[in-house]
Amino acid sequence: MAKATSFGTVVALIRAAEDLLIKKAGQTNPADRVSTLRGVYYGTEWSLDYKVESARSQGGARIRNLGFLTYTGGSLPADPRPAFAGTTLMADLQASQSIRDRGRGIDIGHMLIGLEVRSSQILRTQNFPGQGGTGLEIVTWLGDLGGGAANLAKRRILRPAGVEVIFHNRTSDYGVMDNLEGDAAGYLVGCGTTPGGPPQYPPGKGIADVLASYLPLGSKAEWAQRAARFASALGATVTSKGIGNQAALIDKLADKLYEFAVWYAATRWVPSGELLGPAAERACQHMKGAAREVATVFVTTLSSALAHPPNAIDAAGPYPGQSATGPCASTLLKAASTNVGAVRQQLDQWVKDLGRLFQ
Repeated sequence: MAKATSFGTVVALIRAAEDLLIKKAGQTNPADRVSTLRGVYYGTEWSLDYKVESARSQGGARIRNLGFLTYTGGSLPADPRPAFAGTTLMADLQASQSIRDRGRGIDIGHMLIGLEVRSSQILRTQNFPGQGGTGLEIVTWLGDLGGGAANLAKRRILRPAGVEVIFHNRTSDYGVMDNLEGDAAGYLVGCGTTPGGPPQYPPGKGIADVLASYLPLGSKAEWAQRAARFASALGATVTSKGIGNQAALIDKLADKLYEFAVWYAATRWVPSGELLGPAAERACQHMKGAAREVATVFVTTLSSALAHPPNAIDAAGPYPGQSATGPCASTLLKAASTNVGAVRQQLDQWVKDLGRLFQ
């Protein structure tokens, strides 16, 4: 095989991987293959994410892996490398996470982790304490955009920064088009009539088959309706002209994004020492405004895409201006400015609370 360069070739790559996992690892259940292939990208020591993040910070990479382990239900994926031995599949899959095809795109890692998490009713429906949403939300749009809101607030400690950088950046992070398309796919691939519902595989079919049905390779019906169906799963009132309840949806998502942004900053940057002292409280003062700006762009982007199918889910201006700072409403980030020990105690308590979800 080789690195995928189109929707068709990434489906073929996943099909080849599934074939080997069935033949050499005995993974006849598609749910097992989803978990294994997700681990190629996230949450394992052989994942692409760990490779990238550990080069930046070993501690930070381990924290991220613990988060993925939690958000996906506490089971470590099987290692596919023995099944892939003698092939280039591992490298080819990791080189094919973000696919662009004639102005369209998708992040395969986001699709797989959403598909995996949807198998659990708890992860689809139960909010994680202190993090703003469910496991499904966190591994898709909430994690991407909540992390983006935190990043925007952190940037503004030093200088003004517009929200556009969260949706268009050179590192392909946060709210870039292929991430948002991957988030939508995480909700919709193999979902049947229920966006965000449990995966449904026709008899004898697997991941490659439901992905091929979703992508515009034969019938384009699923692809044309993806923005509308994704938006409806988030609580949007869908009309032919876009989202009818934009203001209410922005309010709802801004609160979720703010809560996850605080968690993201506290778990990623406070333990690493990147956000301590007065900087932690200054970032906090920007956090609510940044979360509302990101929510506004996200909702208007979805509204535009569903009104003009099959347009890409890709942010475009005009963008909201930079919000004024406000008082820091997070006791966690206030504590980070004076007492890191208090932050660690709160994080330990949250870890205990998370564990109760799976008892």
